[in-house]
Amino acid sequence: MITETLRERLLRGPAVCDGAMGTMLQAAGLPPGHCTEEWNLSHPEVVAGVHRAYLQAGADVLETNTFGANRIALARHGLEAKVVELNRLGVELALGECGSDRWVLGSVGPLGRLVKPWGELGEAEAFAAFREQIEAQLNAGAHGVILETLGVLEEAVIAIRAAQEVGVPNIVCTMTFDTGGRTFMGVSPSQALQELRQAGAHLVGANCGGGPDTALAAVQEMHRQAPDEPLVAQPNAGKPHLQDGATVFDLSAEQMAAYVPSFLESGVRLLGGCCGTTPEHIRALVERLNLETTE
Repeated sequence: MITETLRERLLRGPAVCDGAMGTMLQAAGLPPGHCTEEWNLSHPEVVAGVHRAYLQAGADVLETNTFGANRIALARHGLEAKVVELNRLGVELALGECGSDRWVLGSVGPLGRLVKPWGELGEAEAFAAFREQIEAQLNAGAHGVILETLGVLEEAVIAIRAAQEVGVPNIVCTMTFDTGGRTFMGVSPSQALQELRQAGAHLVGANCGGGPDTALAAVQEMHRQAPDEPLVAQPNAGKPHLQDGATVFDLSAEQMAAYVPSFLESGVRLLGGCCGTTPEHIRALVERLNLETTE
């Protein structure tokens, strides 16, 4: 039974999060353009199988298959009325696979429309969409949320506020940085760390992007600013490229695991994977992490 916050757990030592969900489901037959989160309803056994594989690989933290399960993003698929159902199912599928000592975080991605002043989406509408999704996850038993793959600081802050209002005990927030060291809206890692923590995020870091090099550079900047801060890193399995019409990630499990010492030196205490990573990548991270922490 979990009796501490995730931040408290990471201050005691590093832990491993799971890897990709979307690319795993695509490999299992998810059609292009189909709503990933809808598989919580139509293919629950496949989603549960992905969670199971990550747990067997040694993951301490699972993310739910709910990345785009907000009202605005689901409307593109005509599923806006199923926000609560899809988020509830996503949490239940993850909880059903893990034991009492593993964490389940509700995955919350961008809304899919830019908030003001960058776009036309108003703050109140954005807040309501995040709140609806996050509350459904918390009511279903999630231990916390991970607000991820964010590039707009204003949107991230709105999401954090929504999570605070519904009483989420563990709020993780990761932004995506490009090879220039900033998000697509120009936010630096240092600015992200400072403003996201000030807004109320319990843990901050970097995810997705061009691969481990990009994520590592981001967390290194954060670590220089706040050396005692436990950070989060979930890079892609390399930089994606097209091969025979399909998106391919070439970084092997062993190549990704080679970054573990550098991530640890940079203050990362929750390490996992994003697009293109598999249970094999997570198993390699776990093995290398165990090696580094027992030497």
